Amino acid sequence: MIKKITLGLLIAFLFSTSLFAQYSMEITANYSIPLSSEFSENFQNGYGGDMEVIYQFEESGFAAAIQFGLVGFRATKVYEQKLADGNQTIFTYDYKINHYSFPLIGHAKYIFFREKEFRIIADMGIGVEFMETKEKQVGEFTSDYKRHVSNEFVLNPNLAVSYQIVEDIAVVLKSGYHHTLGMMEISYININIGVVYKL
Repeated sequence: MIKKITLGLLIAFLFSTSLFAQYSMEITANYSIPLSSEFSENFQNGYGGDMEVIYQFEESGFAAAIQFGLVGFRATKVYEQKLADGNQTIFTYDYKINHYSFPLIGHAKYIFFREKEFRIIADMGIGVEFMETKEKQVGEFTSDYKRHVSNEFVLNPNLAVSYQIVEDIAVVLKSGYHHTLGMMEISYININIGVVYKL
């Protein structure tokens, strides 16, 4: 069901590009802070990157975008040690746990002061977040590897500021809130910095 909805959104978005007058690409690095209680207790702050393809409506402050991204979180030492302490075998194991999120999100944006060098952008995103948790258990005699995958709906409101440094290039700073809805609910704040290129 999620894949069908995502595919429908992508097709509708791609077929409507003739209505747009201006295209740009945004590439940013991000720093993410876990918020949901269990996630924030067990995982450190994350790092990653995002790419958005943006289409701006002619003679309007409205724009739409498709975002692709990746953010990775490493488990805290306390959480890894808790798993090691809970192992009931006679052997000693170390744990290494990573969580990865791959957002695929459609955004509706409004750009304030779009004719100026300094702009403010408000947007609301909705899409799918593909999540993967990898748990590696390493011991003296053996090692074990576990992988959990889930696909969840995600809401992602953002607020950004940008400054045009030359005709076709601007720098951007934004902050957003990710919240997944489904079997695995995770929330985190992302802080992004990067550049926007007019295509």
